Amino acid sequence: MGLSQLRQIFWPSSDPQDVLGTARRRLLAVLSTAMGILGALPALAAFSSTVADYPLQTYVGLFGPMLCLAAPFALFWTGRLKLVSAFVLSLGYLLILIPAATMGGSANPVILYYAAFPILATFLIGYRTGAIAAVLTIGTIAALYYLRPYLPGLPAGFDEAVAARWNMITLSLLVITVSLVMAVFHREMEKANQQLDSARRAANAGNIAKSQFLANMSHEIRTPMNGILGMAALMKSSDLSDAQRGQVEIIEKSGEMLLTLLNDILDMSKIEAGELQVEDISFDLAEIIDTVVSLHSLSAEAKGVKFTTDLPEQVYGQFIGDPLRTSQVMNNLISNAVKFTSRGQVRLSVLVATDSVEFIVQDTGIGIPPEKLARLFEPFTQADASTTRIHGGTGLGLSISRQLCDLMGGELNASSVPGVGSRFVARLPVKKADARPASKAA
Repeated sequence: MGLSQLRQIFWPSSDPQDVLGTARRRLLAVLSTAMGILGALPALAAFSSTVADYPLQTYVGLFGPMLCLAAPFALFWTGRLKLVSAFVLSLGYLLILIPAATMGGSANPVILYYAAFPILATFLIGYRTGAIAAVLTIGTIAALYYLRPYLPGLPAGFDEAVAARWNMITLSLLVITVSLVMAVFHREMEKANQQLDSARRAANAGNIAKSQFLANMSHEIRTPMNGILGMAALMKSSDLSDAQRGQVEIIEKSGEMLLTLLNDILDMSKIEAGELQVEDISFDLAEIIDTVVSLHSLSAEAKGVKFTTDLPEQVYGQFIGDPLRTSQVMNNLISNAVKFTSRGQVRLSVLVATDSVEFIVQDTGIGIPPEKLARLFEPFTQADASTTRIHGGTGLGLSISRQLCDLMGGELNASSVPGVGSRFVARLPVKKADARPASKAA
């Protein structure tokens, strides 16, 4: 067996995919070796003076710990970490129980080793095993205490000085063992934290590069797309046959859809890169609502869906906030509601408070299952992947809306019942600037 193989046995190589497993394998190798050596040394030192009167305890104390030395080899050959750990822990439990049960019960200093039993079980296997080991340890110590009158007593002449000496030896070995465990585990966890930190920095750098690339590409693609849309508009105004006009309209609508997707990707890239700026200027809220409602009312009417609004008098007048992002949030919410509603109605309600405005969009659409609702605002996520094929879209709209609300200091929440409909509430810190007479907003 070569030196490199021995090193692998007593200090298993690191596995970046399983940092905790690496720490446990190394801990088991160190612990079993320490138990084998440190456990046998006291028995070997006292062998000649104890073997005649206490042969069972002497041989168990000498050869029992040596069995632990086989654990690193067993782990190397089998790879069964939990099984080998359970063997080492069970052996340690018996090596404590046998001398205690045959010599003094709970008065035997050897039971001090039980203090490390739950700790080792937790580190080597897991917290559930550690909890079981703790219960077993307490039960064993209690049993040894209550059965002490019926168990063999301590050796004759086992006076205070002898007890103090063995307590010192036991506690010293216990401290050494626990210190080794903690040192190995702390070293491995520190190394794991460094690896995770490096991975996090690399991931952040990758995200920044991806966001910049998407932003650049979205910006570059928008330029020719605007040219296509402009030419389509010019062609519509020329003398065309009905068939040609229909073809141009398809080009125009397809271009508008693509431009919308590009804008979503550009917004997401800006948000991820921290480059999206929020304005705080005066604007006409009723005018924005007019525009958004006009944009989607025809789409809803074409589907046979009723589109209604509930706007209080307070929406009329000047407000302070970001008009573009406020309009974008409303537009995304209403667009989604109309898209996923095939019958019934979509309703926009606005509530104006002293320091905020709530936009409530409620529909009678397909609804969202409870288990999918929590992930609804994640990028590229929809309640059901099949909705992409049926209804279209990238799944960016709601994610962008949630992040825009967060950037403006507001919030966006959703509730839904499958088959009944959904309700989205966007609360934005848009404040009333002054009052003015009612405008033409619907």
